[in-house]
Amino acid sequence: MGGTERARQLLRFWRAIEMFSPQEIPKVATRGSGPFVVDVGVAGPAPWEAEHPLWREHPLPPGKTWRFTVYGGLFQIERVRDELLRAFGPEQAQPDARPIGTTAMFAFILDQHGTLVEDSPKLSACAWAVGRLQTPGPGDKSWLNGFDKDEQELVSGLNELASPGFAEAVSKRFALMKATGSQGKTAGREALAKGLGTATTAAAAAAVASVAGPVAGGMVGATAGTFVEKMVAKSAAAKSKDGDKASGPATFTFTAENLHQFTSDLSDALGISKALDAGGVRVKCVQVSEKRATDVDADFLNSFIAQDLADVEKAVADRDIGLALHLYLSDDCDSARRVDVRANPSAIVAGLSPSLIPPGRWPGDTRRPLVLSQQFAVNQLMAELSEAAGIFAVNGPPGTGKTTMLRDALAAIVVERALRLAEYDSPTSAFTRFLGKVQVDRYQFKVHAPNPDITGFEVVLATASNDAAANVTAEIPAVAAVQGVLNEALAAGYFPELATHILEGDAWGLIAAVLGNMKNRSEFSQRFWWGKEGIAQDRSEADDAPDPADDGVVGMQKILAQADGNPEEAEAWRSTRAAFRSALAEVRQLASERQAVADDIAEFNRLRTVVEDVYRDIEIAQQEHDRRKTEHAAAEAERQSADAELQSARAAVEEHNRDKPGFWISLSTLFRAGREWNDEAKVLIAARKSADLRYTECAEAVTRAAGAWAAAAAEGQRLIGVHSAAVRDLEAVGTRADRACERWPGTVPFGSVLDDERRFQLCNAWADEEFTQARHRLFLEALRLHRAFALAAASRLRGNLAVLSALLRGPLDPKPSTEVLTAVWQSLFLLVPMVSTTFASLPRLFAGLGRETFGWLFIDEAGQATPQQAVGGLWRARRAVIVGDPQQLEPIVTLPLPAQRALLEHYRVPEQWTPDFTSTQRVADRLARYGTNLPDPQGGESAWVGAPLRVHRRCDRPMFAISNAIAYGGDLMVYGTPARGEFPGENAWFDIRSGVSEGNWVPAEGDRLAELLDWLVDGIGLPPNSIRVISPFRDVVRGSKVIAARTIDGDFARGNVGTVHTVQGQESDVVILVLGTPAERAGARRWAASTPNLLNVAVSRAKRRLYVIGNHESWSEQRFFNVLAATLPRTSDGR
Repeated sequence: MGGTERARQLLRFWRAIEMFSPQEIPKVATRGSGPFVVDVGVAGPAPWEAEHPLWREHPLPPGKTWRFTVYGGLFQIERVRDELLRAFGPEQAQPDARPIGTTAMFAFILDQHGTLVEDSPKLSACAWAVGRLQTPGPGDKSWLNGFDKDEQELVSGLNELASPGFAEAVSKRFALMKATGSQGKTAGREALAKGLGTATTAAAAAAVASVAGPVAGGMVGATAGTFVEKMVAKSAAAKSKDGDKASGPATFTFTAENLHQFTSDLSDALGISKALDAGGVRVKCVQVSEKRATDVDADFLNSFIAQDLADVEKAVADRDIGLALHLYLSDDCDSARRVDVRANPSAIVAGLSPSLIPPGRWPGDTRRPLVLSQQFAVNQLMAELSEAAGIFAVNGPPGTGKTTMLRDALAAIVVERALRLAEYDSPTSAFTRFLGKVQVDRYQFKVHAPNPDITGFEVVLATASNDAAANVTAEIPAVAAVQGVLNEALAAGYFPELATHILEGDAWGLIAAVLGNMKNRSEFSQRFWWGKEGIAQDRSEADDAPDPADDGVVGMQKILAQADGNPEEAEAWRSTRAAFRSALAEVRQLASERQAVADDIAEFNRLRTVVEDVYRDIEIAQQEHDRRKTEHAAAEAERQSADAELQSARAAVEEHNRDKPGFWISLSTLFRAGREWNDEAKVLIAARKSADLRYTECAEAVTRAAGAWAAAAAEGQRLIGVHSAAVRDLEAVGTRADRACERWPGTVPFGSVLDDERRFQLCNAWADEEFTQARHRLFLEALRLHRAFALAAASRLRGNLAVLSALLRGPLDPKPSTEVLTAVWQSLFLLVPMVSTTFASLPRLFAGLGRETFGWLFIDEAGQATPQQAVGGLWRARRAVIVGDPQQLEPIVTLPLPAQRALLEHYRVPEQWTPDFTSTQRVADRLARYGTNLPDPQGGESAWVGAPLRVHRRCDRPMFAISNAIAYGGDLMVYGTPARGEFPGENAWFDIRSGVSEGNWVPAEGDRLAELLDWLVDGIGLPPNSIRVISPFRDVVRGSKVIAARTIDGDFARGNVGTVHTVQGQESDVVILVLGTPAERAGARRWAASTPNLLNVAVSRAKRRLYVIGNHESWSEQRFFNVLAATLPRTSDGR
């Protein structure tokens, strides 16, 4: 299977899983400020009928109308899981976190008269898929094929009831009845239709069509067609009774009775009447502006991202995706290029070079800059992605400053764009391409595209939950985010009044906005564009419209209107640009000074290596010298021996020569003496020659040995010289580095700080006060530059932002082109650098935009996101920074694991992509170049995670130690919580043993909870908002809420008591963990302890005190909880 086809199969697999992830429909609500939601019985009345109390109790203001969302065939989401387990087999775990609640089989929108809004019907993919479990069943390869066709047939069929199609159909039927002169056929059709029930087969559909007219071809379409036929026939019969002159109904109005009838018919057709017990009708009633009455929302019943996955799958087929998504969907991960930052601290030091530090920094207390691992992550993600596409993964254990790190990354991006803006002499010249006019109500607005060089800096922050998204983007513009430099930040003048109005709290600048769902989008649009006149949703936005009142907060519409054509803005642009360039020059100068020191440190490290290496070479040279000396001595001794031998041989020859016999002696011995003398002479001469040769050889060996000895001595001297020079250079650069350490204490990664891991991690690398102040001043100057740019380019931005403002409040008709949509969104990001959304809202928020529209996607709490949730954002972004922690809460998937495995096999996808086994964070981590190996707390293979943030600054001990021990091998996180004042009470485990329980709820634990809450609030005076009560189990939470409401109040119970899954990303001074579970429910305890994640999150929410209420003996038998039990003192009162 090729890469493209494999990616498509993966996307199909994920979309199939999303089919079983329906949206929960609204709960019944007849009080409060939210939508009015009621269940409608068969006898009615329906809310759109005049006799319903809605009209009396909620009168319509001028310009408003009712819009009704009808949900039919209600069923409990947990019943879906029961059916899936029945089909695919049981799960070993007992996942209490699986979604619960009520969803519906179908939904559609009615106007205030009870008439269907065309194209609004939606069919539940989940209900449809559950029906397919029986027929054709998961054994059939096509068992999940055909939903789109069935839903479209539902829409097409029911659209016949929308005006004016219905009136035409009734007229035709009436004419047919009049021509035949009989109403009998109508009754016959109705009887046949009733007898058939719903047309669940092609034969049944054909039978209905032959009598009652054409219906859609599938089971869903046939049901809709049959229902429509019934309604047409009834209306035509009613018209016939009124006589020929009767006009008949112009529109079809639903009644409670026919809604229930259609619900029953469709439930039978899908085959889910028994399986899901689907039935009943619920209606959400909302007042909307008259011009929005017929707007059709995106899918409000099924998974928010299922259609987006289908669209991206088509883009993959067309090879219309960017690098970020390509990498994300790829099986390839180059493990050979990985750099373990814990095993290679030198890589960290190199990555912290001042030349790599972005020139802009988030404005904050200069005494608390980023710590080493945070700055490293910012440096590297900017180095890798600022000029290229891709993904950068960051591992963020609890309390290690993920948001703080992301703020600095945002500041770096804003300054990068400011560098581009500053290149323009005239900001209007940054919008050279006119895209045309866009119709908004009665007015047209000109749209100009920003030049490509000032785009690509847009930042979208996406998360799995609304709370997580708001936590970041609501925190960034708040005054607390610039603590320590608030006055300086406010002096930047980046629309602080407007930002405060949008945030509904004190803000310092218009830096980020919470978008996402329609409510957030609409509120932002009104507040941003109209300011205090945010109620002006329906007022004209034309250039000649009256200005908002002068009192109160001025919106961007008036700000730009006042700036448009004002010559002072051009001058302000020039002066602001000069100030920005001056601040930039200062930062670059300071960075250059520090880089010189960093170069010295790098040179010091190089020289230290040289000194060490040369010293080893000297030792080797000395050994060589000694060896050569010994060899020379041996050679000399041998030469001397040879010389002695030679002298002896010469002397023997000479002496022998003296003893040569004379003639007479030779004659007297008959020449025997001469012959003997000659023979001996020959021997002696041979011995002399041998000795001479030996001596020559030994002399030569001495010469060679002397040369080698001299060479070794020379090499030693040379190395000593090199060593001495290196030592001098080392001392020189070391002295300069030491002076830098004295000048910038605690910020230079040099010397003893490198020898201690904790000190090293706590080091604020190169973040001395002078450099830090200059960097955050540059960021503030960059914001001033953005403001001056926007005001000087007001003539271009006004039209763009008018269109965007209208778009945020609802779809435009006609729909703007992708090019126009891109331009108006890019224009918003020029003023608001970051917007946030949930993954669920992202496809609708950015509908109509193409691939890589945005420069940056930040994903926060990515460990909680299923891998498929990130796909839409990655397709629309060029770069992604994915931040999360696989050791905290994991994704929640409706589909049980056995069913996921069946889908894996069906789509031929490797198990590693199963949402139960992976997350957005895990997928991103495998791509990370910089990271570390995290040991598996359960004893499996270690896992590679992205660049880790390592300094924990939230919890006191022992909470920090427990978290570090159970989830991070005891050494990933470094304790960095600042010293704080005394805090009352002591951490404790309240050991409660009781045989009385209600599910997982143990009332005796509730009694202890009540006593503890009473003591904390009334006894020692802690504010209730400083306390959180959490539990792994929903039924324990329900019991705890009752106790909390009775002991403190209802607001505390609603806002401060919840499951562990509701508190990730949050913190509190005091956390009370109520464990629950009677002794016999060991399975529930095993589920809670199946991984360290749940306990890790629970413990790491507590900043000062942690109280545990539960059976100490039962829970201490569980893995990870045994560490908690061994750490906290067991007590009966804990005070």
